[in-house]
Formats: sequence, structure tokens, C-alpha cells
Amino acid sequence: MGALSSATVLAIVLLTPAAAQMAGNNQNMRRVGARLACQCGCPDTVASCSMLGCGFSHPAKEKIAQMQAAGVPDAAIVEDFVKTYGQKIYRAEPNTFGWLVPYLALAFGTALVIWFVRRSRRSKPALVMDARLSRYNDEIEQELQNLDR
Repeated sequence: MGALSSATVLAIVLLTPAAAQMAGNNQNMRRVGARLACQCGCPDTVASCSMLGCGFSHPAKEKIAQMQAAGVPDAAIVEDFVKTYGQKIYRAEPNTFGWLVPYLALAFGTALVIWFVRRSRRSKPALVMDARLSRYNDEIEQELQNLDR
């Protein structure tokens, strides 16, 4: 039993760096794949396409990994895909405006709700009572009292 656990520990020690390197390669591939639109018809990128047996993303991921292993920079990999498939494959990184829009919409909606609540809670202005309106109200009250008799 001692030899088995030693072999297991040895295997874990030897495989851990390989697993870490594969995870690093996967992150590098995702970084580049996120800039490329998948061509299988889904709205995802090459890195995020979840279609089983996708005929485009799996070969593209392999090509990206091979080019990265050869030392090709990320920009050159993206440029190679753009040359091959056209400009429609390129997905630019979100700019500042793209990141701000959801927060600005949330702030605008919150301000709108606050304005509406304050406006609806505001007390209604009292009727302006001038002398003629007061006299008519008095006459109405007297006539109503005369009806009760």
C-alpha cells in the first residue's frame, strides 16, 4: 500500500506542472479566441462556442494553439484569421463606452423612478378660494341643509 501511495504522489507531482501549462495555454487560446466570431452560425466567439462538435471553433482553437506554440503574437493570429475569413470574423474588445452603457442606463432608470415617486407623493395643491367661490359654496351648503328639513 505504501508503494501505491508513493507512486500516486509521484504522478501528482509530475503531472501538476503539465496541467498548469495546459491551463495557461487554454487561457492564451481564450484570449485570442475571444476576438474571433465563430462561423458555425451561433452568436458566440471561438473561445465561447458551446456547440458540441462545432465544425469551426474546434479546428480554430487547435490552429490558435499551434500558432501560439510557434511563438506567433496574438495580433498576427487574429490578422491571419481576418485575412482568411474576412473582416466579419473580427470582434473588437469592448471600449469604455461599451462598458459604461449598462451603468448609465441603470443610473437613468433609478433617477426616473425617484423622480416619479417624488412627483406622485407630492401633496396636491389646495383649491384657490376666491370670494365668489366661497359665496357659492355657502349657498350650496344652505340649500343642502334646506333639503334635509
